[in-house]
Amino acid sequence: MFSIDTIDWRKSLQEPKYWLVALWASLATLHLTILDQTKQINQMSLGILFWLAIASLIWDRRNDLKLNSGVFSSVLGATLIAFVLLTTLSPAGYHVRIFPLVSGIGICLIASGIKRIHHYWQELFILSLLVLYPIVAGILKAIDLPLLTAKFSNFSLWVAGFNPYREGVFIILPTGRVEVYGACSGIDSIILMLYVAILFLFIVPLTRWQKVICISLAILLGFIANALRVSLLAVLVALSQKETFEYWHGDDGSLVFALISVASFGIFCWLAYVRQFTLMPDSEE
Repeated sequence: MFSIDTIDWRKSLQEPKYWLVALWASLATLHLTILDQTKQINQMSLGILFWLAIASLIWDRRNDLKLNSGVFSSVLGATLIAFVLLTTLSPAGYHVRIFPLVSGIGICLIASGIKRIHHYWQELFILSLLVLYPIVAGILKAIDLPLLTAKFSNFSLWVAGFNPYREGVFIILPTGRVEVYGACSGIDSIILMLYVAILFLFIVPLTRWQKVICISLAILLGFIANALRVSLLAVLVALSQKETFEYWHGDDGSLVFALISVASFGIFCWLAYVRQFTLMPDSEE
């Protein structure tokens, strides 16, 4: 004899929304697993943020979504998902960025069909940011970011009381020097902060000027955090601290500064925008 809980559990398995959630969770987990294998910490951080933001957006609109797809849309969506699953077998890395967007389109087609796919434009736009990553990086490379980083790092060392000297992208101290090349120019840090700001704008409603302020501040924080990291590296080289230099020059040290910039942005957004929404009910009473 079956209990009531067992019957309810079997009934829930017959509802499409639970299968869609399971499919979404499986694809998100697979994507993050691929990123973990590639050892791309910045991409991994973005992947986690993106999937969490999408989960939040879907949860807020869960009662308004119409899960009614046709046969053609379902078959097309399943085909797209099968395609991206096959790309994971390829040794090339291109599937890391196209995987989330194509699989996301596939899930939307299976869930609501072609006619209602525009209902998921926010989620699909978020996933498309990974595809746009190389384009944004190319734009930042075009503005000679290493030179700007070297200038700011040199200035920050001067403010801190050191006696730096700059030659192009080289920051020179009396007992050592560092070169600000592409990997240390802050491209990954700036893109991370830009994408964090975009996710914030999707979740919290702001005015046009507030959006401009958020995006500008996020980019500035990403640039400053990386420039200060370069300043620290220059000091460590001057002090002949090789092991410490390797740590802060590696992925772990870069992640620490990324977390600092994200936390700073989060604190600003909380104090400037989010806190007013939490205080609204009290002010009305």
